[in-house]
Amino acid sequence: MTVFSYSFRPNVLVPERHYLLTPDRLTWTGDKQGSVAYRAVVKVKVYQTRFWGSSKSYWTCILYLYGGRKIHLGAAHRSRGRVVEDRTPTYIPFIKELEARIAAANVNARFVAGRGWLSRVEGAAGWVAVKSLLIIRHLDRNRSADALAKGMRMLGPQWRGHRTARVQLETAFPEMNSEDIDKILDGMWDNLGRVVAEFAHLDRIRIGHPNKPDSGDVTYQPSALVQLDQIRKSGKPTIFFAAHIANWEIPALVPPLFGLDCYTLYRPPNIKAINDAVLKIRAGCMGNLIPSGLDAPIRLADALKRGGHVGMLVDQHYAKGVNVKYFGRTCKANPLLAQLARRFNCPVRGFRVARLRDRNTFWGEVTEPLDLPRDIDGRIDIQGTMQAVTSVVEGWVREHPEQWLWLHRRWR
Repeated sequence: MTVFSYSFRPNVLVPERHYLLTPDRLTWTGDKQGSVAYRAVVKVKVYQTRFWGSSKSYWTCILYLYGGRKIHLGAAHRSRGRVVEDRTPTYIPFIKELEARIAAANVNARFVAGRGWLSRVEGAAGWVAVKSLLIIRHLDRNRSADALAKGMRMLGPQWRGHRTARVQLETAFPEMNSEDIDKILDGMWDNLGRVVAEFAHLDRIRIGHPNKPDSGDVTYQPSALVQLDQIRKSGKPTIFFAAHIANWEIPALVPPLFGLDCYTLYRPPNIKAINDAVLKIRAGCMGNLIPSGLDAPIRLADALKRGGHVGMLVDQHYAKGVNVKYFGRTCKANPLLAQLARRFNCPVRGFRVARLRDRNTFWGEVTEPLDLPRDIDGRIDIQGTMQAVTSVVEGWVREHPEQWLWLHRRWR
């Protein structure tokens, strides 16, 4: 006969409890011993919960008993501090069997789906964010960008991320004095405020023609547009990489205008309402969007196999990545770009925009294909390729440090 047991601690302030299903009762030991009959459970609520700052979800269950008592069970075990251990493999079969025994013992027991407190808070925040985007969309883009930039310069230094940004700047530019660091941080917050305003108008941003300098909000070098046209005519796949510089959404607007079948990898926001709004804005102007996830590499590979083109951001920390040097210090880079380039032996190009002096228009660039390092068998080297890509990004950041998102913890 199968023994169903499981251990769980909801937070570090209480001891771990060990739960066991007996023929007619749920029992536990740990800080104290206890039990409850299955027939005493009147309602079972299940939902997924997350912790602030994490995108991972964990299943949670609350048992409601006669008399108003509650028993909380979950897959997120607090082993120490903020460290969460995922006990889903033992939690799921335990809970499924527990639900079956409760249903058999009490036909009046109710089973309902609920929402965690963070989901409710995020739902409200999502509603506010979406309404704010709609309001900004009805305003003049440049004026709203100026206003949000001013607001972010005032509020940003009060937030926790400001300290992270300062530490990273001091690490990257040890020769800079405090005044120079403050100037860059001020520019970073200014840029971030403008990105928010521009995002609401993303599908209205015009890509200018090189022969008509005043025809758009973004002006690309003539050579960049020639390169894109050559890529389209070649029928061969290309991988584009970008970074969180200036408005990092804009590079994804360009390939569809040149008839390129491009697939852009993006990280979905945790809040559903915001994710839906983001998709609605992006879908009309960015071509094919692929959310990051377990199947993303497969979908990107399929796109390249069909002769499509892939675009992705490459300047964030990836815990399981390869070691690269960035501003002289080791950090982790996601090797997906290099793995795809190695598999399909396709060119890799950088794609960026830089904010001009008026701060509301841009200059754009597409690099020549990178000279990718190869191993002794002639295959593209994974680590060497990611180092080459990271070095290009470092060059971009050194050119316009105030336009990079220093809030991301690049070194860990």
